[in-house]
Amino acid sequence: QQYSEEFGKISIAKKVPVMKDGSFILTESVAILKYLVQKYSSSVADHWYPANLQQRARVNEYLSWQHMNLRAHGSKVFLLRVLFPVIMGSEAPKAKMDVAVEDLNQSLKLLEEKFLQNKPFIIGDKISLADLVAIVDIMQV
Repeated sequence: QQYSEEFGKISIAKKVPVMKDGSFILTESVAILKYLVQKYSSSVADHWYPANLQQRARVNEYLSWQHMNLRAHGSKVFLLRVLFPVIMGSEAPKAKMDVAVEDLNQSLKLLEEKFLQNKPFIIGDKISLADLVAIVDIMQV
């Protein structure tokens, strides 16, 4: 469906996610999450995307960091562990897998030590968009 001509009119890259709100079209999951939480801010609890400048900055910091760290490293492990054997007919080379797992472990360590710091959630006691994105990334590994 995403490769159809009709979908191509909504998303030139023909990739998901994409959101259409009236005539406004937006791609990229983080941008969509931020847009929705701000559009519906009167009915969405503040902890999801806090009005407090420093808490919001922490959420934005994580959302900026995760894309090239936790998500990228988790995706690489997934590709090597799951897709490589299907496409190549053999297991991924051990050296490549070891490096990918080490990179993922480093990202997970940073998540714990920099962002969580013994707190239940990234900004403290309440869940935010940052935690939601982190959960999705971790579940996909």
